[in-house]
Amino acid sequence: MPMIKLTVDGKVVEVPAGATILDAANAVGSRVPTLCHDNKLHPFGACRICLVEVQGTPRKFTPSCTTPAADNMVVTTTSPAIIDIRRTVLELLLIKHPLDCPVCDKAGECTLQDLVHEYGLGKPRFDAEKGYLPPDYESPVIERNISRCVLCGKCVRICDEQNGVAEWAFTRRGTKARISTDFDRPLDCEFCGECVEICPVGALTTRQFKYKARSWNLDKSPSVCNYCGCGCPVNYETRDGRIMRVSPLRENYLCSKGRFGWDAVHSEERLATPKVRQGDQLVDCTWDEALNVIATNLNVIKNKRGADAIGGLGSTRTTNEESYLFQKFMRTVVGTNNVDMLARIKVPKGLNSAFFSGELAKVGEHDAVLVLDKNVGELNPSLGIEIVRAVNKFAKPLVLVNDGFNKFNKIASAVIEKGTGEGMDDLAAALSSGKAEGALAKAVAILKGAKSVALIVPAMLSAKEFTRVKEIAGMLGGVTYYPIVRRSNFQGSLDMGVHPGFAPGYVATKDAAGAPQLAGLNGVEMLQGLASGKMAALFIMGDDPAGSDAKTADLLRKAEFLVVQDIYLTETAKLAHVVLPAASNVEKSGTFTNIERRLQRLSQAEKPFAESKPDWEILQQLARKMGSQMQYATSEEILAEIRSAVALYKDLAPGAVWERSASPLAGKDVDLSLPSDGMLQNDVITAERLLFSSGTSISRSKEMATIRHIKSFA
Repeated sequence: MPMIKLTVDGKVVEVPAGATILDAANAVGSRVPTLCHDNKLHPFGACRICLVEVQGTPRKFTPSCTTPAADNMVVTTTSPAIIDIRRTVLELLLIKHPLDCPVCDKAGECTLQDLVHEYGLGKPRFDAEKGYLPPDYESPVIERNISRCVLCGKCVRICDEQNGVAEWAFTRRGTKARISTDFDRPLDCEFCGECVEICPVGALTTRQFKYKARSWNLDKSPSVCNYCGCGCPVNYETRDGRIMRVSPLRENYLCSKGRFGWDAVHSEERLATPKVRQGDQLVDCTWDEALNVIATNLNVIKNKRGADAIGGLGSTRTTNEESYLFQKFMRTVVGTNNVDMLARIKVPKGLNSAFFSGELAKVGEHDAVLVLDKNVGELNPSLGIEIVRAVNKFAKPLVLVNDGFNKFNKIASAVIEKGTGEGMDDLAAALSSGKAEGALAKAVAILKGAKSVALIVPAMLSAKEFTRVKEIAGMLGGVTYYPIVRRSNFQGSLDMGVHPGFAPGYVATKDAAGAPQLAGLNGVEMLQGLASGKMAALFIMGDDPAGSDAKTADLLRKAEFLVVQDIYLTETAKLAHVVLPAASNVEKSGTFTNIERRLQRLSQAEKPFAESKPDWEILQQLARKMGSQMQYATSEEILAEIRSAVALYKDLAPGAVWERSASPLAGKDVDLSLPSDGMLQNDVITAERLLFSSGTSISRSKEMATIRHIKSFA
């Protein structure tokens, strides 16, 4: 890329062609204040607080955020004249801005407030009536206080440029101008809260954080959102050891579930103590009593019917360390390979063998984007955002297969208006023959002309659709796959060996002597085995099959002994003989691995609720009751063992991605999805839209309950 050289505040700097004066100033460390600018958005130049002086130009002062840097340009960012202009701009902004900082939730992180203090504004020169407008409380989760708005347009632009929703707009004219929805109606959008996050003042705030704390009172614990496979980095912001709000780490995106759904961990349905069944009732007991009952029953069943009469169902909500310990407990303490997770029912066929995921942030680097699942923005919102950015920020063409209408239709270059299966059939035929008309012909031209393509793999694939995706990819150049994965730590749980046919690291299971061993029963076979009598006991950690599919409840009732370890008294837990209260993901530390195969750290933000314990602590205490010598002081010790046992993780640093070529499954046609003959295949619908529906945890979020009725923003 060609470079240009200029001087900023007496310092010579080189920046890429196309960079702005603001970019150059930042490069040399000169601070230029901004209100309307954000690196995620196109330059706008609305507030004029970023004015700088450029020598030899007709217009002495120019907005640095929108003015391109040029060769030999000489720029001054600070001078008495510039400071005076910035003070005037601030005074003009304050003419109608209410001075209600003591009751505004933005106080302490308000850009306008900071600038007023920085530039030392005194008594205002302009005397005008404030023109107070009452706050708008009609929208779910988000409050609008129009009087505080400075018309920077950030909310308008991020909703359009990044989210592709365009819910906000500039309305009215002159001194009556405001930012609003059409006809001032309540918000009808994705409720991601990005507009609140980017607002430089208190014009947009959230009800969840209202009057709870000041920003300077908050401690931050970096962690990972656990609502989908993207694993977005978050900060849990706490006061006195209790979460007040969640914010994105650095400049990342958060969806509605990630930003607002965390309150589910404070649900009144949290399990507080262990429970054992006495007749038809589950009654509270001590940890020692509960673990003794489990150890005794599992040992009796193991001695009487063999270890393979016992099975374990793991979870995608637990950490890598806990998933690793769960499969280790089942294989070495119980002595069976009957270990699986029912989440495998809802993943694309070919994941981690044919369709390794690319890095989400690199979607926009491809020449074209091909979306084969219209629900990508609902199931993996962060991936959906990267698709919108690829189009709006990097001007990349989007080819969409969609038999309905959503935000992607509005930005797509070509839309194949059919369902996923039929649309893929038509696209494959057109790519092969070169014969097509209309939108299909345009799609073929775009894809054939692209040197690299980001291919969004549908969340679920039949055998025929799997073959079709590979066929389409074979006719395109430089394809990188981006499979849609619904659950958070699905990748990590697979890596850790929560699979009946693979030990950690996708190594075939072996016995104690190192000889090859038969795979255990998968999750569906275990449930069916309860009905046939082949299975006697089931240990379920962090899953709720009865809550997902009522038909499985009848199967679970047939278990001689059922143990459920969870954070809520779920429908499955209500059927158990012993229930163990687990700590939530905000109450423990550990690691996740997202769909990119990126290792991510979780930091503990709160103490475990009541008598709950992290899953790994529960597992090792139970293992000791059954005669094992598991002794881990911290989750870090378990991670150290993982690094020694799993080659993929040996030198994997937090934040890094393990290479697909290192997987034993790379290039092999291994299906890690789980056929179920209809069992557990339907989504748990707790809302009108998949975006607001996520089953066990989201159904217990009071904040998310306020937006579940929202149908569409299209």
